[in-house]
Amino acid sequence: MMTIVWFLLIITVLVIVHEFGHYLAAVSLKTRVEEFAIGFGPALFKLKGKYTQFRLNVFPLGGYVRLAGEDNGNENYDPSDSGLFINKKPWQKLVIALAGPLFSILLGYIVIGFSGMVYGFNEVVIEKVIPGSPADEAGLLSGDIIKKVNSGYAFDRSILSLNIAEGKKVDMQVVSSGKIKELSVFPSYTEKVDTIVLDYFEYEGNLEELSNKKLLKINGSDKISEVFLRLEAGDPIKLEFEGGTFLKGKLSSYSVEKERYTIGVYFAVFSNIININQGKFQKGDKIIAIDDFEINGGTDFLECITKLSLSSRQFYLQTEANRTTKYFSPFSGDDIFIKILREGNEIIINIEKSEFMQLLSSVNAVAPGYGKWRPKGAEVIGVSIQWANSLLKAMLQSIGQLFTGKANTNDLMGPVGIANIIGQAAQAGIESILSLIALITLNLGIFNLLPLPALDGGRIVFSLYEMISRRKVNPKVEAIVHFVGFALLMVLMVYVTFNDITRFMK
Repeated sequence: MMTIVWFLLIITVLVIVHEFGHYLAAVSLKTRVEEFAIGFGPALFKLKGKYTQFRLNVFPLGGYVRLAGEDNGNENYDPSDSGLFINKKPWQKLVIALAGPLFSILLGYIVIGFSGMVYGFNEVVIEKVIPGSPADEAGLLSGDIIKKVNSGYAFDRSILSLNIAEGKKVDMQVVSSGKIKELSVFPSYTEKVDTIVLDYFEYEGNLEELSNKKLLKINGSDKISEVFLRLEAGDPIKLEFEGGTFLKGKLSSYSVEKERYTIGVYFAVFSNIININQGKFQKGDKIIAIDDFEINGGTDFLECITKLSLSSRQFYLQTEANRTTKYFSPFSGDDIFIKILREGNEIIINIEKSEFMQLLSSVNAVAPGYGKWRPKGAEVIGVSIQWANSLLKAMLQSIGQLFTGKANTNDLMGPVGIANIIGQAAQAGIESILSLIALITLNLGIFNLLPLPALDGGRIVFSLYEMISRRKVNPKVEAIVHFVGFALLMVLMVYVTFNDITRFMK
């Protein structure tokens, strides 16, 4: 119930801000606004103003501002009425269409700035440096805090990732053991990484010597990548490695991380410290081992969680350039022994795997592996603007990938998916809610700027055409184009909603 309440509240606020941008621009340009509506369908509530009727409709999943003379030049209007939208100059139409997305984006900047002032910004902490990697050669150390990347603030590890992805030299300002140092890292190009999980696995040969072994064949073929692309979950699979080791079973899952530029570090995302009092655990308990699996930080803990998630007959395998880099089988039995540090004392906790995994699924179950930093004075404004700019850049890249085929519509999220994420954020606290509001409203602004019919970007295109050609677009033609565009958007909405439901039912 609280998820629904938060979802409706957040969506309503974001829509009000977006539509208020259109409303304010229209009123400022003396364009008559007939309706200001939140949601679609029959009205739940109406309030009649001097010129505008304000409505709250049944389905609060959007909204609109209806301008006088916007639809086909309605015959009930006086054609000479200067308050009609169709009688406005092209630049005025452009301003009205542009105002909504700009208000959405502006809200994102404001929310990010407010969150930064109240809660601070996440530190970018290096947890582990791979020996011999570019980061190691540059002098980066475990525990270093990256403050700036190429002269810009590093308030999120994605900032560093975006710079690394370009493959060019990356200049950093780093806090190491309390001291600030400047260094440069030259990213290297890595091979693709394949992750394979087998069901009902069997093996021939020495499994303990599988490390760094070359994968030679899959199902008798040496065309490994091609075979993987043809396989589906449940298909039989046989892996042949150099040295005569064979693994076989059924494919449970397969994923591939494509070739990319890296510097060879693991970021501290979460720690191995329990963050809540629950069951046999107390807040502050530090997990240092599970059975014989030693845990020295969040990276080890994440790997251990992967091992815990395997069923009794599964096997996890990871290869880079078809050479084994990581592999493990599940913990044996239903019980595990967890060694923790509590107030300096080592304690062994015996617990069922399912109970421990249930604990880890709780919100904020594990403490983050990084701290917070707060800019001084007006510095928070510059940091907030850079953060929002980087988010906008990432969103534009994601949209570009949809059109270039690097991403697909299955990656899109509709109302059901957004509601689920809002519910998780609500459990995590106000800071998470603010971050999510900023992401959604920035996405709303960027998405509406796309030059597609029925979106604000589509109206902007028509306005630009009129400004350049000095010819007025036939209102009926424009209305038909927007109607078709709206229908297609509704089809897309149904599609992504179906995907959301399917995704969360798995």
